[in-house]
Amino acid sequence: MSYATLIRQIEAGEGLDYVEARNLGAALFDGGVPELETAAFLVALNQHDPGLDGWLGLHAALAERVPEFVAPSGTYRTVVLPSYHGVRAHPHLTPLLALLLRSFGVPVLIHGVLEGGGGTAAAYVLRELGILPSATVAQVNAALGEGGIAFAPVALLNPGLAALLALRSRLGLDGWVTRLAALVDVFGPSSMRVAPVARETELAAMREILEALGGQALLLHGCEGEAFADPLQRPDMWLIRDGRSLQVYEAQQTGVADAALPATDARATGAWIGEALRDAMPLPLPIRNQLAVCLYAAGYTDDLNQARAITAIKGFGRVAA
Repeated sequence: MSYATLIRQIEAGEGLDYVEARNLGAALFDGGVPELETAAFLVALNQHDPGLDGWLGLHAALAERVPEFVAPSGTYRTVVLPSYHGVRAHPHLTPLLALLLRSFGVPVLIHGVLEGGGGTAAAYVLRELGILPSATVAQVNAALGEGGIAFAPVALLNPGLAALLALRSRLGLDGWVTRLAALVDVFGPSSMRVAPVARETELAAMREILEALGGQALLLHGCEGEAFADPLQRPDMWLIRDGRSLQVYEAQQTGVADAALPATDARATGAWIGEALRDAMPLPLPIRNQLAVCLYAAGYTDDLNQARAITAIKGFGRVAA
């Protein structure tokens, strides 16, 4: 495999076929590409989409290198929430969504970075709520089985992916690596993944990829690229099930006052989430809407309208004792 040839091919906008992308992904995730060429691939793939076959090949290479996480046995699919951005203008509400799901008995795995890149990372807020990153795959599996929630740092998923993300930060880039990380299918049929994109322009391509991959997924323009819906402006939400997609919500201004939300620092956000879970704070409508779709896709209900009705009831979000 000639790295120079592949770089020129990507920069020419020719994309990658499945085999080329799978082989390239294998080399990148195994740390077998020199740093200079790795940086060139990061830049080239950030500027030129590799195409559907290219995405599927890169995804396959990464999927082959994810360790054996074990979904808890039970009635519901495990919801998987990626967290690869820090948020600056909003409170980080991925932990709120995760804990709400757990309050319904739905297990949740959050995976992502430990640093916020100058913003607030989900890891910071989770720490305020007493949820610490797991150090091993066994700890992740134990936390899921015993407490119904776990946070797996990206290095546990794949050290090569973690290295690519670190290099991405050094180069000041953000694009295909975080999108690929959000696509990781940790548990296969036993999971329902939330797949956020950082920009609305990425929705159509991401939807095509998720339809090709199959399984259960919720696609949305994530708040600052994260896995939760903007609490002030609900984004379009698409539910992908076994290769078919359905738009379940359209974008809508919610009219939530800024004063109803906490400050953006981790401590204030964590305290507010604790209050919200005790039903002392009203939940933003977009979070309720997203929760309803997750409950439905996880198998908590057989009907989306029933999930919507459940999440509209005041007090539903109290964490079970």
